[in-house]
Amino acid sequence: MPFPPGLPPAHSRASIPRQERAQLPFGPAAKVTQVLPADSKVVKEPSGIAFHAGRGTLFVVGDQGDVAELTREGKVLRRANVDGHNFEGVTVGPNGRLFALEEKKTPIIYELDPDSLKVKAEYEVDTKRHGERIIGNAHNKSAEGLCYVPEQNAFYCVNQQPPRLVKLDVPLDKKNGKAKAVDVLELSDVVQHQASDVTYDRASGHFLITESSGGKGQGSVYELTRDGQLVSKTSVPGERAEGLALDGFGGAFIADDAGGVLRVDP
Repeated sequence: MPFPPGLPPAHSRASIPRQERAQLPFGPAAKVTQVLPADSKVVKEPSGIAFHAGRGTLFVVGDQGDVAELTREGKVLRRANVDGHNFEGVTVGPNGRLFALEEKKTPIIYELDPDSLKVKAEYEVDTKRHGERIIGNAHNKSAEGLCYVPEQNAFYCVNQQPPRLVKLDVPLDKKNGKAKAVDVLELSDVVQHQASDVTYDRASGHFLITESSGGKGQGSVYELTRDGQLVSKTSVPGERAEGLALDGFGGAFIADDAGGVLRVDP
């Protein structure tokens, strides 16, 4: 579904009824538990996290190529280092397939085997649309997060700065290919600083855009409809909230680039 043209700024659009919001556990009464310690060497500088509903586990990736599968309580089931790649996002695609995003001048989506954590396929991400660059080429300002939207059979990656959400058509029937950029949504009027991850909440059909505080306070998560309408903005714990996952049981998990993984329960 393409984004409608000519949308007014997100903050000026009508508010969404409360019952249509994503059920997020953040708030004053939330219980925050560190399930992967800040000094853990399992995943150094965690930057992406995803909940795999079919396995009931979490997959975490890091800036130095670390990948690990964890239980919701933080027990490490398996771990690997994939050639030191700079992973910034991870998501579960169709049929439980696992995908990780590497940030570089031309980002790459890797399909990883959930059991061995080895690379099965790779897809170069198209950084331009209609000849205009939509994914940044500056160091640490490029693709920062990845999610899959089952209803559209499409992937979305988020550009850090300027914040943009890019819809991708990935040729999943091939082991190598180009992830074509088919649409883009500008988020500069929504995200105040820079985007650090994107998560798709199936229960509400909304995107959750994470914004790291950069170590200067709490991060934030922006809830958006699929056409970019701002639903809510919520503070999240962690010094550097680089990744967000919902477990479908009311809990949330944050990959903190300053180290470790946080579990948040209502």
